Amino acid sequence: MRYRAWPIAVTAVIVLTSHGWAGDLARWEGWIVGEPCVDSLQISDCPLRFRARPVLLQEDGSHLSFAHGDKSTLKHPDIDAAYGRKVVIQGEMKDGVVVPARLDVLEVVGEKKFFKGCL
Repeated sequence: MRYRAWPIAVTAVIVLTSHGWAGDLARWEGWIVGEPCVDSLQISDCPLRFRARPVLLQEDGSHLSFAHGDKSTLKHPDIDAAYGRKVVIQGEMKDGVVVPARLDVLEVVGEKKFFKGCL
């Protein structure tokens, strides 16, 4: 009986420590789109040619610039994978620009499933 409690204890420690670190960062939720698509509120139909100037479009229509590229936590492949999808960016605001520490994609691309039908 006493050996059954250790997975619960380990899980509790992991959850408490992860929430402790994430609690220090600010959190913004929205869609990563190109800056020219903000005025027309284009999300899924924003052309890929604008991904060089990404911003975070929030639900209220406002947008935030964020640091990205080689010297940032967010690299170009991360932006390409999250472009046009709903995300959460955690980080801090410096001089009106979000310095991201973490990017979580909330919308997952659907998997292709093979249906065999009636066998």
